[in-house]
Amino acid sequence: MRQAIVKNFVRFAAALVVAAMASATARAHDAQQGGGRLRLESLERLAPKAAEAVNIEIDGFLIKFAGSVLSDDDEEERAIKEIVAGLKGVYVKSYEFKSAGQFAEADVAAVREQLRAPLWTRLVGVESRGVDFGDAELYVASAGGRVEGLALLVVQPKEVTVINIVGAVDADKLKKLVDTLNLPRVRIKRKK
Repeated sequence: MRQAIVKNFVRFAAALVVAAMASATARAHDAQQGGGRLRLESLERLAPKAAEAVNIEIDGFLIKFAGSVLSDDDEEERAIKEIVAGLKGVYVKSYEFKSAGQFAEADVAAVREQLRAPLWTRLVGVESRGVDFGDAELYVASAGGRVEGLALLVVQPKEVTVINIVGAVDADKLKKLVDTLNLPRVRIKRKK
């Protein structure tokens, strides 16, 4: 599941990477990120134990720059540009371990603590039991009738992934992007 999630966001972030290469030192101030920004620094202590670590941080300046270089003539680029226009940041931290037991619930507690009302609302929660299963949670941050951000938290025995999209996220535009780019949909299967 982690690989599918990361692949989807890598495609989405491809245009933004160009901007990151042009100005890797540019960062928007945290106050400009809005209420949908999660602090993910607490997860960094998992990196030395991980077999694979993914860290994506794309801030406001880079998103605006990437949006300016995308074409209105190409359907895929236009769809990405429409979504990017309302975003303030995309942040991903994902750690995959060779064996279970390399992290504890306390390691993700600082992230879960931030995902509370009144700002955050849990839309989806999947709790699985067993050795090969894990949990997945999808949250939305809203204020004043506007979406301020999305957060996806996936915790499996050998994996921790947090994806945080900050800014105005239009569900219709996001669905259009998924359809335009032919991105795979995340499906959750339960074993009996």
